[in-house]
Amino acid sequence: MAIEAGTQFVTYNPTLDLSNKTSAVVSKKTEVYTIEDINNNPTAVFQNLVAQGTSDATTSVMGYGVNVFTTATATDYATKLPQPTTGRSTKVINMSSQAISIYPSNVGGVINNLAIDAPLVIPNDGTAYEFICTVNPLPGGWNTLTNPAVAQLEYDEIEVSHTNGTATGRTGYSTGTLTTSSGVGTDGNGNILLTGNWLSQNSPTTALNMKTYTNILQTDLATEFTPDAIQSGLITGFLVSANSSVNGNRINRVYSGGSYYNGLFSGVGTLNSPAEVGDTNTLYFNDQSPVPFDGVNNQIGTGGAFSSYYYTFNFYIPASAATKVYKFKIFLEYL
Repeated sequence: MAIEAGTQFVTYNPTLDLSNKTSAVVSKKTEVYTIEDINNNPTAVFQNLVAQGTSDATTSVMGYGVNVFTTATATDYATKLPQPTTGRSTKVINMSSQAISIYPSNVGGVINNLAIDAPLVIPNDGTAYEFICTVNPLPGGWNTLTNPAVAQLEYDEIEVSHTNGTATGRTGYSTGTLTTSSGVGTDGNGNILLTGNWLSQNSPTTALNMKTYTNILQTDLATEFTPDAIQSGLITGFLVSANSSVNGNRINRVYSGGSYYNGLFSGVGTLNSPAEVGDTNTLYFNDQSPVPFDGVNNQIGTGGAFSSYYYTFNFYIPASAATKVYKFKIFLEYL
């Protein structure tokens, strides 16, 4: 049956005291709307949103509709999904100058197959990403209809020569760029000062994961304990003001012996002497880093408020490790 234009409706609220259910009482306590309101009611769009904070303690909470973020900074880049209602969905568009971190609605919540309470990082690419609530009641579970596209950077195999008895520490992104130290500073006039060899991508880029394949064997290690472990990692650095900088190890891979090792072993194939990258039982990582990404410290390209984001790799081989040329093949997944 067709509904005539101009027909009015009221929304019944069961929490109201309507024991005297006359039309006058109902009309007085509810909002009147028409069939045109129903037909023409668009999805709510929340414009010019501002990210807040750096963790799930953020006070920025998305609504059900389209959430357009236009402001995020190195100290304010977090937001949370709305309170979960199974079957409902919300969208987010990041138009700010950097990636933002979207946290579950409540402590204990999950997005996709990420760790509990972990955020999903959304790039500032102007794309609408949709989140669908699939688990309710609290704390809530969410799945994205469209995931951010992930690409991969590949680096030349890096060789670090080591002699048993003396610890070896190197930083760099290729064998030829390795140095014994690196650092990030400022000249106080807004210019970043880099010590050692660093890279920076030519567009806003968010590192997601570091896959690292090696020629390390557990027999190269003196014991199974961490002090005797070999390590490799991703370092990033950037300016946070004209006269202040930060840098640090954002992903750390630990190649240890025995049950302390939480990485992977290459399958049975070839074992050269000495071992090459990917040989039988060599150690590697290709899983998501256990270090939570925050959308800022894992930036490796342009878009910083005071400088671009720079990155390099670090390698540490303890004095107790066997004499050997240790080799590392690195892939960075990014969006």
